[in-house]
Amino acid sequence: MAILLSNEEVQALLTMEDTLRVVEDAYRELGEGTAVNRPRSDLYSRTNLPDAFHVFKTMEGTLPSHHVVALRIDSNVVRWREVGGKLRKEGVPVAAGNRYLGLVLLFSTENGELLAIMPDGYLQRMRVGATNALAAKHLARADASRVGLLGSGWQAGAQLMALALVRPLREVRVYSPNAEHRESFAREMTATLGLPVIPAAEPSVAVADADILASATNSLAPVIDPGWVRRGQFVTCVKHAELGTGVLARCDKTFINARRANPETYLPGHGHVDVHDPVEYLMPGASPSGGGRGGEPDWAAYPELQELVGGAAAGRGSEAEVTCFINNIGLGIQFSAVAAAIYEAAVRKGAGRQIPTEWFLQSEHP
Repeated sequence: MAILLSNEEVQALLTMEDTLRVVEDAYRELGEGTAVNRPRSDLYSRTNLPDAFHVFKTMEGTLPSHHVVALRIDSNVVRWREVGGKLRKEGVPVAAGNRYLGLVLLFSTENGELLAIMPDGYLQRMRVGATNALAAKHLARADASRVGLLGSGWQAGAQLMALALVRPLREVRVYSPNAEHRESFAREMTATLGLPVIPAAEPSVAVADADILASATNSLAPVIDPGWVRRGQFVTCVKHAELGTGVLARCDKTFINARRANPETYLPGHGHVDVHDPVEYLMPGASPSGGGRGGEPDWAAYPELQELVGGAAAGRGSEAEVTCFINNIGLGIQFSAVAAAIYEAAVRKGAGRQIPTEWFLQSEHP
């Protein structure tokens, strides 16, 4: 029997502690060469909405230690718009009930059967937070206790939940342009973490004296001023555009998720293009960042997180070093690891709906 799960059931089954543990194991296996990751693919098409595009996003990873492979699929409508002088990429909730569609399909590598179907929403939130915290575990100072956070959305909360597991946090200051959002976020996360999360009226106030400077926004332009970076700090983000080349120049050691930082992007009228966010192709005249494409880092020059976790690359070398992790693209292996943990918990607890395996099988070889 395969198991069908909802986001609510996933949330009840998955803890951040478990997420961090399995993500770390997955990176270690990836570094050892036993796990396999397929890079992300984005297929764009036009919609009936004048400023929006459908994107079909897929990625996969196989995790031999759990005998599974996962396929992550997103079928959603997106648009780009300028907010506060910065271009942002946003999902457009046009599926039934003003919602989105994202799935993770988990398969057995022992017999090929489908094991589980689950939404990727809560899983996605947790695996991003765990990945950045995994980097902090190896790169932030052991006594790092103050976080300056830019962003107060869905991903920002997971960043704090995960960071609190790897460093002795005492205080968080958060900034986002919407005062109501950041104040509500601060109240929620104060209750969740049991430590003061303080809303800041200006980003410079939020990051002042921070040991960890983190950004979790949907901006495609830099949100961190290089002047905010100070000695001994750990800097991290959920997309590289948030930092900009000026911040990277201030960092002594920088690690990335993958040297292949752009998805396999395919566009109507252009075919394959080697970019992460193809806004300038789909919306002529728009620019994805203040620095333009010429400011994109040379990804080949940076070590990957799997090398750090596996010990092939050295982490922080001194208390004064500025270290950085750029979560520059998601990996299918993350979804394999977390989906396997969710599935195993669902089996133990009898969660989800049972679906006959026979529904997905056939006698013909495809």
